[in-house]
Amino acid sequence: MPEMFANAIGYEELMGRWSVRLAPLYTDFAQLRDVGKILDVGCGTGALVKTIVGMTRKSEIVGVDPAQSFVDYARTQFDDPRIAFQVGDAMQLPFPSAYFDQTLSLLVMMFVPQPEKAANEMRRVTHQGGTVSACTWDRDGLELASIFWEEAVRLDPGAEARSQRPKHSNQEGQLTALWRSAGLEDVKETVITMQLPFTSFNDFWDPHLREVAPQGAYVATLSEERREALRQGLRKRVLGDRPDGPFALRAKALAVRGTVPH
Repeated sequence: MPEMFANAIGYEELMGRWSVRLAPLYTDFAQLRDVGKILDVGCGTGALVKTIVGMTRKSEIVGVDPAQSFVDYARTQFDDPRIAFQVGDAMQLPFPSAYFDQTLSLLVMMFVPQPEKAANEMRRVTHQGGTVSACTWDRDGLELASIFWEEAVRLDPGAEARSQRPKHSNQEGQLTALWRSAGLEDVKETVITMQLPFTSFNDFWDPHLREVAPQGAYVATLSEERREALRQGLRKRVLGDRPDGPFALRAKALAVRGTVPH
């Protein structure tokens, strides 16, 4: 799994630009406050940190991610003494207990091998009364991914088995169950919907050639002939018989928040 997130710039082109659009909607639900220390678990290239910085003036912000390339990239995006990034595992966070006032995680939980450990760690590092929240793409509600895999499986029935698609923490109710199992209180889950606009078919297709995320990792395994067949199939799916031009796809995300009990 880590190798599919090694290319920070490629990830920005495929998924990072949508993370930036989703982050403000998520932080509104997470009830972000400008107090104390804030932790971003699985900070990636810094999309959520960018939003947090714009919404706060006093808080210290720490981003942690297992991919060194993402941490290196994120550090180049900010010049603010309030912000720090470091390499770390969501299932074993390198911080003392009750160290943060708020802990957030954007588009990460579905990729964590043992999400229960991550949820428990997020609770552990957050002090009593602090908020712990997370947001993931809905498995079937992100057209960018669902259309890709439907077409891939149509052309190659073995694509689903090779896809490395997340199979947890990305369907309604799963995040709520995870948060309750971690002992968090006042747990609430919501659905966030948005549009993903593309300027052209190549704006949609080219990022899939960067070997990042499950889609890019799958495309990298295809022969030139199979890759072209997938490209043509996807073009038909998103444009139909229309000439190339702008279009939009729907996106659905799931978000959860809870409070560390006193």
